[in-house]
Amino acid sequence: MRWGNAAALLFLGTLPLALALLWFAERRTRARLGRFGDAARRLVEGRSPARRRLREALLLLAVLFLVTAAARPQWGREEREVTLAGVDVVLAIDTSFSMDARDVAPSRMERARYIAASLLGRLAGNRVGIVAFSGTAFTSCPLTPDLGAVRTLLAGVATGAVESPGTNLAAMMDEAVRAFEREESAARVVVLLTDGQQDDLRLTPVAEVAGTANAAGITVLAVGVGTSGGATIPVPAAGGPSLMRDSAGSPIVSRLDTDTLSRLSALTGGAFYEASPDDREIEGVAGRIAGLAGGELGEEVVRRHREQFWIPAGLAAAALFAYGVLPPGVRRVRPLTPSRARPETPA
Repeated sequence: MRWGNAAALLFLGTLPLALALLWFAERRTRARLGRFGDAARRLVEGRSPARRRLREALLLLAVLFLVTAAARPQWGREEREVTLAGVDVVLAIDTSFSMDARDVAPSRMERARYIAASLLGRLAGNRVGIVAFSGTAFTSCPLTPDLGAVRTLLAGVATGAVESPGTNLAAMMDEAVRAFEREESAARVVVLLTDGQQDDLRLTPVAEVAGTANAAGITVLAVGVGTSGGATIPVPAAGGPSLMRDSAGSPIVSRLDTDTLSRLSALTGGAFYEASPDDREIEGVAGRIAGLAGGELGEEVVRRHREQFWIPAGLAAAALFAYGVLPPGVRRVRPLTPSRARPETPA
């Protein structure tokens, strides 16, 4: 069994608190009614403890089952043959160490992953793949309509994932072309997530990279992750965090190269966006992809786990229904015997 939303299980930690609150409420009710004398005390004692505990157990079970349903338990597999119609999208993510710079909170890499994950939520019906690149490039996830699998693999993309350091846009584009060539694609888009600052040793003219994209029918939507002011690059060290330095010992400041990214996207008929706090770039990229004329991508068998949330949801509804119809219950209590009046003594 697996969980579609395992984070919801954290709410199970509220059950001990609910038990404590029920116990406290019962104690407080007894203490308050006890102030009103013997009649009130007998009223409390007259309630059936077993019935009261059963109702409390039903309420707690309802909460337990609702949390379980929210966590979306899944077991068993189902297969469906679907006809795919849409756009093929490759998320090209820069994994060079400059993406650890923190001029974009919490870091350029974290922001790039966030943008990619947000786009996945808007790309249903399309095939999506991942290319990770720095000095070289490789396909981390081939084109697939299973966006859940893409999301899982996206979580593993991090700086240093590609052994060769630097930023090589030409290697990225070559690998993207190979990723597209494995499938028949009607429309091809590369969503490039990078700071755009190429390594001087691997500097390839933008026109050459764009020519490779145009020959393969690829549109580049570039998202610049970083700022023009730039930031230093933190690196782990034995004595604590340190900074990446050049050969002269000075800290390296990495800056967003807007010129390179805007030219590359313009030469391929795409668009350039800068990462922003209000997610404008996500809306822009998603809207641009939605406006492309996709085509039939063929038929594919989609395998997925069966959603079984309806079972705990039904149990929760049954527990709430039983709680509602089950009366608190009162034991038969012997009424208080009024004190006998003393006979009047004749005067």
